[in-house]
Amino acid sequence: MATKERILVYILRRDLRLADNPIFNSISKINQQSQKPFTHLLPIYIFPANQVEISGFISGSDESPYPKAKSPVGGFWRCGPHRVKFLAESVWDLKRDLQKIGSDLVLRAGTVGDAVKAALAEYKDRQDGEVSSVWMTSEEGLEEKREERDVRRLCKDYGIDDFQLWKDEKYFVDE
Repeated sequence: MATKERILVYILRRDLRLADNPIFNSISKINQQSQKPFTHLLPIYIFPANQVEISGFISGSDESPYPKAKSPVGGFWRCGPHRVKFLAESVWDLKRDLQKIGSDLVLRAGTVGDAVKAALAEYKDRQDGEVSSVWMTSEEGLEEKREERDVRRLCKDYGIDDFQLWKDEKYFVDE
């Protein structure tokens, strides 16, 4: 009988480079060990519906099921065209870099909670694999802390004990 896959779900936020990403660096070191806490990595980037207008991302619909990505006080769009372009280029660069090393990047649009819930639900009843860990970078801000609480709650609901929030620190891997 084959061993059941243990999947690490890594929720990417603003840390969209492979070369100096502390979590990818740690995963690389863990993969060099003989005993590994997970067998597979599932990196996911979620285009956040509260920051980016995602109507064009939703399959089968022109309208987003989420509120418009406008500021609650001023009513202005939270993400302009230059930032969206930069974000899209960064995401596609990371996806390409991961593919070069035999991995990939799953892309979703919506809320972090909805995307994580869908990923966890997909693996809940599978016989060949289960999500054993969920990692993400800790961020400052009310909305970001709400996302972290949502993911922590989902992990508890799905029986995942290894939920980790990593400190957002940027460094050169060689330092």
